[in-house]
Amino acid sequence: MSEIAAVLLMFLPEEDAFWALAQLMVGDRHSMHGFFVPGFPKLLRFQRHHERVLQRALPDLRKHMDEEQMSTGIYSPKWFLQCFLGRTPFSLTLKLWDAYVLDGERVLTAMAYTILKVHRKRLLKLPLEGLREFLQDSLAQPWALEDEAVLRHLRASMTQLRRMRCDLPPPAGPEEFPTRPLGLEPVSPAPGPLLPSPASEPPPRVEEPASPGPAARPEPPGPPPGQAIVQLAPQPRRWNSLPTLPGQQGGAGRRPRDTAGFKTENGVSFHLAPAWATPEAPRRTGPWTP
Repeated sequence: MSEIAAVLLMFLPEEDAFWALAQLMVGDRHSMHGFFVPGFPKLLRFQRHHERVLQRALPDLRKHMDEEQMSTGIYSPKWFLQCFLGRTPFSLTLKLWDAYVLDGERVLTAMAYTILKVHRKRLLKLPLEGLREFLQDSLAQPWALEDEAVLRHLRASMTQLRRMRCDLPPPAGPEEFPTRPLGLEPVSPAPGPLLPSPASEPPPRVEEPASPGPAARPEPPGPPPGQAIVQLAPQPRRWNSLPTLPGQQGGAGRRPRDTAGFKTENGVSFHLAPAWATPEAPRRTGPWTP
């Protein structure tokens, strides 16, 4: 199918190529879906019809191929699966695809008969290996006939097979058609609740006691029921951003004693303010003597 899609993408945009491939798969005129399902039922049906055409229209060639044990299943799969992609010259293949899109699957049976009819004399002289190499590889090389001449032979073969009522194989069975319309997928089930309801929960399982593990630290008992829990507001911490003074290093955390003229607060010594500088000091009129 990838080679078929590649041919469509050479001449169509991506979206149009997709819908063209979908129409080739499920359309009544082509119905290529049966070629690619497991078991290849349509391929087997076309191979059996091809052998019947050989038996009626080319009996001498059919006898020679049977003597050489050349089965139609050796060369015909790519003829029918991909409409001769890679089995005929590319310029001729594009013209065959034009006819295939226009006239449908009867082009496959007519072109298979045309190839054997045009090369009949050469095929009658080839052994098994020569038959296999010619029908699988050599046909992709340029032919002695021009493409338009091959198309005229194709039209004549289609008319001949229609008169013989061999232009199409027997009708297809139900196994060749899709089971669902195009684009329909099975609906996934609706998502359920993330947490099951209490009513739907299964009863708890009674499990055997596990082996004793490391002792866990017991939790402190909580307050009795109905009693409120009072939490004290955390006290703000006091931070001292001043550097450590030399006098504090030898004290090992002890508070230094007050010295004359100094006052210690929070581990920091500072000069005592004079009495006249305090707000409670009376206003003096005379000069101050230290």
